[in-house]
Amino acid sequence: MIISHKYKFLFIGLPFSASSAISKELHLEYDGEAYLRKHSLYHEFENVATKEELEYFVFAVLRNPMEIAVTVYEKMKANLKGNFTNPELFSENGGHISKLQRQKFNFIKNNNSSFQQYFKKFHQKPYDNLTGLVIDDCDFVIKYETIAEDYLLALKKVGVSNPRPLPVANKTAGKNNDLLAYYTNDIKEISIAVFGPFLKKYNYTFPEEWGVVKIPLKSKLEFLMFGVLRKINQKYFKNHTEKIVLEGNIYGDIQRDKLKKS
Repeated sequence: MIISHKYKFLFIGLPFSASSAISKELHLEYDGEAYLRKHSLYHEFENVATKEELEYFVFAVLRNPMEIAVTVYEKMKANLKGNFTNPELFSENGGHISKLQRQKFNFIKNNNSSFQQYFKKFHQKPYDNLTGLVIDDCDFVIKYETIAEDYLLALKKVGVSNPRPLPVANKTAGKNNDLLAYYTNDIKEISIAVFGPFLKKYNYTFPEEWGVVKIPLKSKLEFLMFGVLRKINQKYFKNHTEKIVLEGNIYGDIQRDKLKKS
């Protein structure tokens, strides 16, 4: 996350939601500095923030999970910067690449897997992410689909009179912007069961070409149950290491810049 004491805001960077691009720009232009981890959640901030900081303007980015799933697949397929084969980044060594992520990467690499094959193997339960642990504590939510406009609006809300447009960072190589190129008919029904509850909760819709869709009751119930368990795990059992990210990583460079100034 990024905090600015000058403009009194806190940006919570959710994975695969332009957190690197926004963090870099907030650091360069608006006195933003690294605070805790790149993807720390609001309850972590609450545990260490001062009374004044708890009054800061909080914002984050919400993104369609169907887009996120495609982005994850393409990042693993490309293995840009060698992230998925670098032991320094492995979770058991204090990094952020989990064993499950490496399992997915190896499946794609060893089988030259298509998105459809990857999706069928690794997406069986209703999709959820850290959004539910953040959005309710935000004063403003940037929609990824309108990120250029919403980003500027967020900055105006904290008193920046003429904010600079957001540059692009960490763009996913090889990604096709047409969702239907990935979500073909053979995984349509699985996709509805997987993404339906999340899309409904956050007012997203499936591709128009799919017409009227019916979300299975089983998916709705599992989404609610797993959501409760996720919150309990993140708040009371999850342990995080506050490690300085490797050189060349956007957030890591922001962390090092903070250390130089301290």
